[in-house]
Amino acid sequence: MSNIRFKDGREHRYTISKPTKADPVLIACPKCSSKAVVIPLVEDKVRSSCTECGYSTDKPSIGCSFYWYADNPTDGYFGFNLWLRTDCVGNSLWAFNNEHLEFLESYVSANLRERSKDEEWGWRNSSLASRLPIWIKSSKNRDALLKAINELKEKA
Repeated sequence: MSNIRFKDGREHRYTISKPTKADPVLIACPKCSSKAVVIPLVEDKVRSSCTECGYSTDKPSIGCSFYWYADNPTDGYFGFNLWLRTDCVGNSLWAFNNEHLEFLESYVSANLRERSKDEEWGWRNSSLASRLPIWIKSSKNRDALLKAINELKEKA
């Protein structure tokens, strides 16, 4: 087995969950259950839209809530179900967008995972890697997780 390294870039869990035009949050359309997106419109507004049925709604982007440890997590703005979700080793594996999927794949596939001390704050527990559940961090689940991640990548 080759040494695949993961170096924690201190990606924060809240920055990866915010939509961008290049990498929107993927949701299940609340009207037709097809793949839909949440994108930013302007600095203080987001839109959910579905190209399948034409459903669209806008909302101020302030006051979003992310439920990271829920079995059925939703997007933080509208509360719609995430599109990238599957069952894996008795748990719910999910991702907000392609960037989140890439992060998970990089972390799970690595057999050497490194963290570094933040120069300003020292050892902190706020990075996305430090907040992953134990079942994702466990090497015994690596094969099942990578298979599930690949399924989600095909779905994206």
